Amino acid sequence: MDAVSNENEVRLRKGTTLNERLVLAGIAVILCLIALPGLAHLANDQWLGIAALFALLFGCLLLAAALFDRNVVWIITPGEILIGEQRPFGKLHRRLIRDDEISRMRLRKSLGKSVEFTLVIETQSEDTLTSPPLPDITQVRKTTAQIARLLQLPAPELAENPFDAANAAIRLGRPIGPKRLRAYRALIVLLACSLSLPFIYALWSGKLSALGIAVWSLGAILAFVLIRYLYRTSAFWIVRDGVLRFERLSLKGTTDTDTVRGDEVARIDIESGGRRGSHYIIAIRLRTGKKIRSPVLVGKDQTRAVRAEIIRRLELN
Repeated sequence: MDAVSNENEVRLRKGTTLNERLVLAGIAVILCLIALPGLAHLANDQWLGIAALFALLFGCLLLAAALFDRNVVWIITPGEILIGEQRPFGKLHRRLIRDDEISRMRLRKSLGKSVEFTLVIETQSEDTLTSPPLPDITQVRKTTAQIARLLQLPAPELAENPFDAANAAIRLGRPIGPKRLRAYRALIVLLACSLSLPFIYALWSGKLSALGIAVWSLGAILAFVLIRYLYRTSAFWIVRDGVLRFERLSLKGTTDTDTVRGDEVARIDIESGGRRGSHYIIAIRLRTGKKIRSPVLVGKDQTRAVRAEIIRRLELN
């Protein structure tokens, strides 16, 4: 997605680059090649043949997505929208919509794996067109107002956006309330009991061996790592001008609250969210050496925009 080019033009893009398509196609081909030999077991009704069939179908779907996914661009200029659509091996299809053909424009908020905002255009001929996502998640209000000015239409009603730079505070994550605290404590108790009961029974009956003690110790270590992970990621940030306030669950199941000011920050980085390739976090390194990690954000463009807004609010270089 491109950012706003200038005051008289807005570009909205959706699609994948050539490199992304090549990577996706390569993964699909490798998956299909691995799955093909396993199809020989399908005649014997073995589970390996069924797994190979599903892997082959999944690889074919990935290959189709790489080959036939459309690239879409909206170029909005004074009085008109130029829409271009193209597949990798197809012709470029253009459509021009003038502002006098538009009967209504509204803003749609998508709550899938990430927060996205798109424009829905209804024309006089009763066509409904949905734009690619707006480019900067922190500038939705500004971009929407600019598009409405270019098309000479009333500004659409705005949906709630926790990342918008026009807000007095931007919010990352969900507030930590009593329900989350109770769920956190219940998870700790359930995890500890489920790991300990078999070993307690073995110890009571005198059947606990050295191997059992080793496995019990390993389970305790894994449980501690899981609790630490939940503790680090269960956070809620509120960023205002000059100060960042964050809340997170403590290891005791209570809420820790602290604030950070701009002069305490050494640098702000973007790091992998760990779970998926599209998940990222904002990591703030303090001058004391301590690191604070944000809740998970989806998409590098969104994460970069939020990071830039945090830098602006904390008045960092």
